[in-house]
Amino acid sequence: MRQLNLDGRIKYDPVRELRRLRKWSDELVFPAGPYEGCGYFHWKIPVPRKLVSGPSARRPIQATCAQILIDGAKRLADIRPFGLGHVRVAAILGLPDMFSSEICVFFDPNYFVSFCDRDAEEQRWTAASDSHGLDQLGLTIPAGFTVRGFNTIDRDDTFDPPYVEIGETWLIGEVDL
Repeated sequence: MRQLNLDGRIKYDPVRELRRLRKWSDELVFPAGPYEGCGYFHWKIPVPRKLVSGPSARRPIQATCAQILIDGAKRLADIRPFGLGHVRVAAILGLPDMFSSEICVFFDPNYFVSFCDRDAEEQRWTAASDSHGLDQLGLTIPAGFTVRGFNTIDRDDTFDPPYVEIGETWLIGEVDL
């Protein structure tokens, strides 16, 4: 249950939020198929933004959330129905903005390749040369899972001055090409 601070803002209990996230992850069911017209199915991280992003986010909480997403992706990969061996499962972690993180099931192999290929003015991903940001979380990567990292730049020219966000995106799961 969420309570209000003295100033009327919602107060989050990190322990309860993490317990709720673990329960959510443990109860995910392998999707029957992709979203209509898409090559994937995904679940965004269901926690309050301020718990995992921005100045109030704490590294131990981010690490726990990231590990729960990875564990959830591994569980989905393990319960994948027979005949769907081509389907990839991955946890996708955004850093420092972990609120963009998710678990994704890629039904279409071509969609997976295009997902990782982002080279436009408004969004550019380049292969990460080091994993410093990810290493700081101290995550356990399950057997059979690999890691692909990207340095990211998101740009929105509709603002004056343009909005630019620099970060990292990490795919942890069945992400070999």
